[in-house]
Amino acid sequence: MKDPIKQFVKDRDEAMKAAVMQDDLDAVKRYSKKYCVPLPKNGKVMKAGVYKAMQEIMTMPDIVKRTAWEKCTTMGFRPTMR
Repeated sequence: MKDPIKQFVKDRDEAMKAAVMQDDLDAVKRYSKKYCVPLPKNGKVMKAGVYKAMQEIMTMPDIVKRTAWEKCTTMGFRPTMR
């Protein structure tokens, strides 16, 4: 039997990477539906939330974090949660 926490983290990381690197927000929506994670209705706010969350995920590669940082600031949002 798979460890459910490891699967959750793997699915989260894949969805977030797809959203940042391939502009695939549908991956985040599928992840959200699978794990009952609520998402903002406003698409711009959802994107900013994804980009900000990337900064806090320690397992994310630096290139993904940098890309998320750039996209967030380009949208006019602060790139961190703090």
